[in-house]
Amino acid sequence: MLDNRFHSSLRSTRRTDPPRRDIDVATGILIGLRGYSEREAFDELVRATHRTGAGISAVARSLIAIAGGHRDAGPVYDAALDLWGHALTGRAVYS
Repeated sequence: MLDNRFHSSLRSTRRTDPPRRDIDVATGILIGLRGYSEREAFDELVRATHRTGAGISAVARSLIAIAGGHRDAGPVYDAALDLWGHALTGRAVYS
């Protein structure tokens, strides 16, 4: 039952909230990269926000930039690169 409410909430949020799109794309990247479920991927993003002290949207945008092969300046990007760069560097998975 909780999973159904979680997925329903995600679907309704995706239609209305542009930052949520970044979170969804980053979640999808982690699903493809790590073979996670949607929940596991989201939980990894949340753990990254705790490690970096940045908001989840900023962490998600940094992961998207890394996966797309884009460089970005700033501490959030650098922290995301430390977390995921080894798995993504040199292979653009999102553009």
